[in-house]
Amino acid sequence: MTKSDKIKWNQRHATPTADMEPSRILKTYVHLAKKGRALDIACGQGRNAVYLAEQGFRVDAVDISGVALARLKDAHPELQTIHRDLDTWQIPQGRYNLIINIRFMDRRLFPGIIKGLTSKGILIFESFISDNDDPYCLKPNELLSAFRALRILFYEEKDLPGSDHFNEQVSLVAVKPE
Repeated sequence: MTKSDKIKWNQRHATPTADMEPSRILKTYVHLAKKGRALDIACGQGRNAVYLAEQGFRVDAVDISGVALARLKDAHPELQTIHRDLDTWQIPQGRYNLIINIRFMDRRLFPGIIKGLTSKGILIFESFISDNDDPYCLKPNELLSAFRALRILFYEEKDLPGSDHFNEQVSLVAVKPE
């Protein structure tokens, strides 16, 4: 990301969001992960990070927006906020029992996500699909291919009726083998 990306995301997060409801896929599958360290990639204002902390995880919440992270840290000081540009940040290897990547796309992170999981660590990933050349969207079945080193527990591609920008969503839950 560039400096303009940082400015864009700080402006977007300048106003607190009213919707702090955690992602449905996270609520459905969080029970599969052993309590311990969790990573929320591109956490934004922290709806999923807060939920993970409430479930007993020690959460690292990483984002480029210092505005969002400051608000999150003020409200939930038990969370470890990491202010980084995800274009250059490296996920620590073998650290996380759970990694979530909800509505953020950076293919460069895929190998690091796998390496960042502990043995039997769980990945919960949700993003958007497009047949066009949108760099912020996955192609159909791309997520399956990217995480083939993991054992896939759940995978779904579905239409998003009524969405203004994205037409399809992809969801994946996987476990790292021993």
